Amino acid sequence: MKSTSGLYGRLLILGLLSSLALPTKAAGPAKIATIDRSTWPKAINSSSAFDQASAAEIRRFASVIANQSLDNIEQIQTLTGITKVDTHSVHRWIAKTKIHLLENYRKACPQCQVQGWQDLVRDSQTFEQTSKFSDWRLASLAFYQRYFYEQVRLAALFPRISSEIERFDSQSEQDGFDFSDKQFLLTYDDGPSTDKVVAHQTHNLTRDLITKLNDNNIHALFFVLGESLDHSSVKLDEYSQQCIGSHGQQHKSHQNWQFWQQSLDQMRSKLASQNMRWFRPPYGQRTPELIANLKQHNERVMLWNIDSQDWNKKLSNQQVHDRVTTLMLLWRKGIILYHDIHPRAVDNLPLFIELRNTHQIELLDCHSL
Repeated sequence: MKSTSGLYGRLLILGLLSSLALPTKAAGPAKIATIDRSTWPKAINSSSAFDQASAAEIRRFASVIANQSLDNIEQIQTLTGITKVDTHSVHRWIAKTKIHLLENYRKACPQCQVQGWQDLVRDSQTFEQTSKFSDWRLASLAFYQRYFYEQVRLAALFPRISSEIERFDSQSEQDGFDFSDKQFLLTYDDGPSTDKVVAHQTHNLTRDLITKLNDNNIHALFFVLGESLDHSSVKLDEYSQQCIGSHGQQHKSHQNWQFWQQSLDQMRSKLASQNMRWFRPPYGQRTPELIANLKQHNERVMLWNIDSQDWNKKLSNQQVHDRVTTLMLLWRKGIILYHDIHPRAVDNLPLFIELRNTHQIELLDCHSL
């Protein structure tokens, strides 16, 4: 068994390195996890079907984690392609993730009666072994190998380059893992968008999205960018049924930018009428000093734990849809990140409407936070 695990880990590392550019920023890796959800052989159309698929995803990710060894700095460097890594951060992420997966598995499969992590790993080796799951097993293995790399990369960079991977302050930062089971919040960054003329008609992605959210009684949180607000036809009163947070005046890292405090103050002035209580730092990059500044104004940081990657032009609408679906099944709760300046925010909305309407999930009302 030990030799199989070692081979599994070496194959993962070789596969990742073969397609890896060596990025220095935490904004995004060279290649991200995608999956074809049609490989899952059962319809996900009820709460019980959601749980069955969720349990399978949890088992698959647990298997990937169990077969990967990141005990020392050299192993982390080899996996991530990063020279300066934080081993303690990586080990914290692994420990925290095991706890989340075990808790989620008990919710998804209460009859499985797991006592600890090794029981979950054992189940990952016994379920979904028949031929009808073979396509999904191959697809999900590739997905979670890549997703494991995505997350370890962020952890290895933290706190030198901060991100959504970890909180500095659990009281002042929300990442979605504190929600109740099957509770999700939709969030949208970088807007409002600018107008575009298509077939002699003027369209605005943010306005279209707000209209669809309003029509379906969904209340999301929009993190507006000051510069975008300055140049958009969308006005603040159009968000009246939604919630508004600050994304800063400019889309720059507020961890390194010398004008981060001015950025926060500018947005407080622009959003003074909106009862603004949340700030989302661009790229998730912030400092304890920034958090202390927010505290003084009764504001908090909102991170995320489900990244749609909707900005990535290499992904199709379906790939974004399938990635988000898979991560919802895996984490069973959380904050979903989209960008209302990209069309996928609108294109993927039916996914959440269907999941809510079939009583599989609860979409949180942003006003309740």
